[in-house]
Amino acid sequence: MKYAMFYSSATGNTQLLAETLESELAGESKVDNPEEADLVLAGFWTDQGAADEQSRKFLKSLKNRKVFLFGTAGFGDSQTYFDGILEAAEDNLSETNEVVGSFMCQGRMPQALRDKYNRLKEEVPTQGAHYDLMISNFDKALSHPDGTDLENLKAALKKALAAL
Repeated sequence: MKYAMFYSSATGNTQLLAETLESELAGESKVDNPEEADLVLAGFWTDQGAADEQSRKFLKSLKNRKVFLFGTAGFGDSQTYFDGILEAAEDNLSETNEVVGSFMCQGRMPQALRDKYNRLKEEVPTQGAHYDLMISNFDKALSHPDGTDLENLKAALKKALAAL
């Protein structure tokens, strides 16, 4: 099988997922041109609830491909939230493509964001509870992607490969 890998990673989280996928596909042939691939693995980071702009452009360029989508999001330790992001990413693909699998997990965020939440909590005390939730989510995300996330990613890839 020939595969092509594309990913965009702002903080290294999606890059870790891509490296894990490539390790799992070590016996397969990697090609640079997605048009030559039997499977295109497309990874993204989440920007305001959607795949980042570079990834959306890449997805829109694909035609007649089998695609495995993967990504990370700092917020929303919730499968429902992740599924919504994946659906939005899939909406960037033309109908000629087939999504054969997908995976999303939480990813750590830059410390500057936590610092911002702390500052805003002090500046807008009436929103303190809201910023406490944001800080709590930030702290939960620090350990992700973790070993369980990577094992779940491998399982999602295996399931997708079995469907090819």
